[in-house]
Amino acid sequence: MALTKVFLLLTCFVFGVKCQASTIDEIPTGPFDQKLLQSVLNPELCETEIRHLVWQNQISLLEFLDAGIRIPRSLLMGNLVDLGNYDQCLGIKATSRSPAIEGKYCTVRIPLSQNLTVPFQFTNGQMKLVNVRDLITQRLKSRGIDTDRLMRNTEEDLVIEGLLNMELKFGICLPKTCTPHEWITYMLTNVSMVGLKYTTEICRLPNDKQWVVFDTLATIVFLLLALITVISTSYDLHCTFTLKLDPKKINPTNRMFSLYTNTKRLVTFGKTANALECLDGIRSVSMMWVIIGHTFSMYSSYANVLDAVDFLTSSDSTWISSGIFAVDTFFTMTGILLVYTTVGKIKPMQLIKGLHFFYLNRIFRLFPLLGALVLLEGSFYHRITDGPQWGGVAINTDNCRRWWWTTLLYVQNYVNPREICIPHSWYLAIDMQLHIISPLILVWVLTNRRKLVWSVLCASIIGITTAATIFNFFKNLPSTNASLIRNDEQDRYMAVFYQNTLTRASPFLIGMAYGYLLNITKGKKVKLPGVLATLLWILAGFMFATVFIMSYNILQLDWDNQLGDNMYNSFARLIWSTALGWLIFACVHGYAGPLNWFLCLPVWKLPARISYAMFLYHYAFMFIYSGMKRAPIFFTFSSTMVDFFALLAWSYIVGFVATVFIDAPFSILLKMMMGGGGGKKRREPRPAKTEAQVENGEPTRTEITNVDEKKE
Repeated sequence: MALTKVFLLLTCFVFGVKCQASTIDEIPTGPFDQKLLQSVLNPELCETEIRHLVWQNQISLLEFLDAGIRIPRSLLMGNLVDLGNYDQCLGIKATSRSPAIEGKYCTVRIPLSQNLTVPFQFTNGQMKLVNVRDLITQRLKSRGIDTDRLMRNTEEDLVIEGLLNMELKFGICLPKTCTPHEWITYMLTNVSMVGLKYTTEICRLPNDKQWVVFDTLATIVFLLLALITVISTSYDLHCTFTLKLDPKKINPTNRMFSLYTNTKRLVTFGKTANALECLDGIRSVSMMWVIIGHTFSMYSSYANVLDAVDFLTSSDSTWISSGIFAVDTFFTMTGILLVYTTVGKIKPMQLIKGLHFFYLNRIFRLFPLLGALVLLEGSFYHRITDGPQWGGVAINTDNCRRWWWTTLLYVQNYVNPREICIPHSWYLAIDMQLHIISPLILVWVLTNRRKLVWSVLCASIIGITTAATIFNFFKNLPSTNASLIRNDEQDRYMAVFYQNTLTRASPFLIGMAYGYLLNITKGKKVKLPGVLATLLWILAGFMFATVFIMSYNILQLDWDNQLGDNMYNSFARLIWSTALGWLIFACVHGYAGPLNWFLCLPVWKLPARISYAMFLYHYAFMFIYSGMKRAPIFFTFSSTMVDFFALLAWSYIVGFVATVFIDAPFSILLKMMMGGGGGKKRREPRPAKTEAQVENGEPTRTEITNVDEKKE
């Protein structure tokens, strides 16, 4: 008993002595059963259980303490998190009294702004108290980081911004009848006099994930889909292997959901004249670039934060931090394919008359995989596993249950930009919005009057770039969401700039211009003087290098250039997409040498086909993987790369399954529904041509837009 009291008093002493304890236990609402959490609270029973633990069952008391609070390990490396033992805590059931005393897990936050001190230095044999913030500040200065730029004067005190604007986060284990405030008040003598300031983040109990209507809906939908798939596959296998029927005589509607036929089509490749083969490689490499970027940013806590900061601000990480331009790569390819596959196939009036088919085709091609993911995020993903850092998954679940409709209407980047269901689905919203406005330009491009087309395209690019530049100079935003010195502006940057169609439209328009250039040179031998081709490659290389160098500079802790931020936000993506367009043009017309060979390798074809599913589903599994972790991760480049390859393989498998199980059958259904909507039957594409086009990611005549470019 005495040892326990000494330990608890020392713990309180270490965490601070000049603040007032918070009496507000803010348990967030959301996908956890709040009624259950409230129903178990009983102040009188809580006090009785604590007295029983203290005086009669010290073994169980030590079990509660053992599963709970600790001083964070590697504190001087920037780790301010100790999560205790989540599973041990929830498994506690002390049967020495009736009813049994059961464990509850909570996390609390203690602000560093209350000048916390720790016994750290000894002078003449006596312990000296040292301020935690001062220790971290000294540690940062020893690494050459200018901490003065990370501070800001406030009315109360110097509050450390960026890296130093942090809180200690602890997992505590307590009887389920108690609140964290009651537990700490009873267990820590004179806690109000000691004055520890803290807030409760969340509390968890076993089986606290309640079943809701969203779960029922998801269960019904996926069970029906599974049943249809089994029936369709059985019919297909019976006709193919038992009856040995000619494939042409098998009813295509009945085998629409056949896993056998859809898998066979997915892994069968053919040649199509004038196909942009290099896009398969660019699409696949860009998808890997997206996944590796998300891998390096998926963990919510590191045991060695300062090492992670060192890596982030080093030149070694530039190729990773520049992964945001993979998004602009996809926007550029979207614009290219939209024009390349449309010009010469329909007339302007056909586009105008069939505008509803143009929009419906795009909406319903994106919908099946997106709708399935919304259901999974709002239901099964929340139940797949658990952990002390499950908050990220829970937030996504809550957002999808409340804001599913904005995602399916592709307006989430404006209606609820800070609470998006499926965090990365903002890309699909912008993609859809760009397609909605694209006929304003496309209708002129389809005239194929070259002077008029180029005038419209150039005017569009100049106009959107000018508008975005004016917008950026008015907003004065940071140039990246990874800026450590302006970390407090991250949410504003994401909502105002990163997820804004205006500021992200220029690569799409650049892509439309290149798409027209590739279309008018389709099937022709373009002869460029060697000197000109070399100069264009040098220019493109310089443009790529400029983007990489600027991406490195804006992440430095001494970067303080708002003009540079505004210029970067306004022109970096324009520069990137322009250089990328030349790369694609050079590959198509034989001026890329081994680079074209690499991008056209057959190995890229399958990843390119399933890249939309990989894009949608990979990030959700990263949240789950991160939420499962029981302790802060020790960051190293090699361990993160191991995570990347594991997540890449998992994304590939899930993307393949989702494409076969969901995307492929609904793509066939869409073609059947819209096959007669675009014109006379004599103008319909022949079946053989349709299959070849689908195999190579090319559109049919009734699909005005390409179906495989829709990914980040």
